Amino acid sequence: MVRKIAFLALFLLVGAAFMSSCKKEELSGKKEILSFIFEASKNAQLDRNYLGEIKETEISALVGFGSDLSQLIPTVYLSPRAVISPAAGVSTNFNLPVVYTVTAEDGTTKTFTTSVATAPAPYIGSWSGGPIDFGMGLMRVNAEITKEGHLTLEFVKIMTGEKDAYSLKGSFEPISRPDTEIKIEQSHRWINDDWTSESCCRALMYHMDTPQNMKLFYCLCYPHTEWCFQISLTKQ
Repeated sequence: MVRKIAFLALFLLVGAAFMSSCKKEELSGKKEILSFIFEASKNAQLDRNYLGEIKETEISALVGFGSDLSQLIPTVYLSPRAVISPAAGVSTNFNLPVVYTVTAEDGTTKTFTTSVATAPAPYIGSWSGGPIDFGMGLMRVNAEITKEGHLTLEFVKIMTGEKDAYSLKGSFEPISRPDTEIKIEQSHRWINDDWTSESCCRALMYHMDTPQNMKLFYCLCYPHTEWCFQISLTKQ
């Protein structure tokens, strides 16, 4: 009888140790970021969803031009039973890289560095279109726009190939978004066959039909009273 009781106690002890071992083995050590997304449904400033690229512990994402990186809400999917810090799903400042720590169920951790940038301005480059006549004869319109917001706008007479006196050089706020009125600070105008200093304000607006086709609206004054013309330009 004593032997049976001793055997039963030993059996229960071994069983308890085995069960305890099983429970420890069941704790997950997975601690991955499976996907990192900026969803348009959670970020009113975005026109669509933007998916981050994950390479080991580095995450990079490119969002639309003009997006405010200081107010983006990420959606993050993790390994089952893992948690993340700082919290995802809340407005976060991505002007600088953000380091996330993912903690697995077993308490082990892994860090991920997330870097976010905005796409380059869609208007950057050389553009050309026409002919157009807005009261001074048929002209071709050429535009050269840099990422710094420097603009050269040429009105070239079709018959002679000469630049019209309305041709200008100027600058504008480089994060100006499409379909909004833009103030152009004119610095030069084409006078007597040369670029001559002349300061005034003009108004522009642009609309991207495709990455290679832009509609340009132009007015001689700012703020605009009425668009003098609109013209479709093609990237050169």
